[in-house]
Amino acid sequence: MPDQQQQANPNEEGFVLLRLHFSADPEKDDKWAAKAKKEYPTEDWEREFELKPVGHRDSYPVFGDYKRILHEDENLVWLPSKGKVIYRGWDFGKVHPCVEFAQCFGNSKNYVDELYGNNILFEPFIQQVLGHSNVNFRGCTFVDWVDVSGRNEDAWGNSSIKSMRQYGLHPRGRDQPVEEGIRLMCQDMVRLEDGHPYFRLNPLKCSHLAASCRGGYKRNKKGDIIKDGINDHPVDAARYLYQGVGSDTSKDWTKIQDKLKHQYGKFPKDGRQVRR
Repeated sequence: MPDQQQQANPNEEGFVLLRLHFSADPEKDDKWAAKAKKEYPTEDWEREFELKPVGHRDSYPVFGDYKRILHEDENLVWLPSKGKVIYRGWDFGKVHPCVEFAQCFGNSKNYVDELYGNNILFEPFIQQVLGHSNVNFRGCTFVDWVDVSGRNEDAWGNSSIKSMRQYGLHPRGRDQPVEEGIRLMCQDMVRLEDGHPYFRLNPLKCSHLAASCRGGYKRNKKGDIIKDGINDHPVDAARYLYQGVGSDTSKDWTKIQDKLKHQYGKFPKDGRQVRR
């Protein structure tokens, strides 16, 4: 990579654009670049420092501020000392149902475990989740947040919500726009407390959520979320969980809250159990 790049022709005012590569600075060597690169989203680094013509061509990651070094911790686990309440976010994927487990305290949302189904019916998947929960989070209380569309019934009168209730679960949900949940997650990726972002995950335990956050979960060139049937499920599960524990108190959320008041009556600050 040359130290500088010059625009071929002067502009209308007679100026020539000179683009300077970071290697032009003798203090910015490969060691510096390796460290600095971890602080920027990949596309920002390539555009600002490598002078590459990157851009939103066909698709681009939803979570541009997500960085492995900052948001991933292989030692992140459930801490009994911080409480015995575990939040579970459920996505009712027909082929890949998914549940994300998180421990939340203070402003922290720590995603510590995950179950990702593969070509499995929802009822046996519920059984897997219950068994996994009892083994790995013994003695905990579980709060389940779900997609409210799970109350929709099939031709035989069955629904995902009904199936959960048959196993003694009490799913909660809010009618929240997809972009609102994404905004809450993005905000917590850049907010810090004690040197750590509010949003963190264990990449070994939550491998599918990690892959989605690293760039698998994308927007198309129009800015719409791409539903590929793989990366959207773990993010949706994490997003539903955020419906109950999201830290946002901004004006935007207040407006949405007011709209829900008129639609459902008194706004359920702790969510509402989803019933048909």
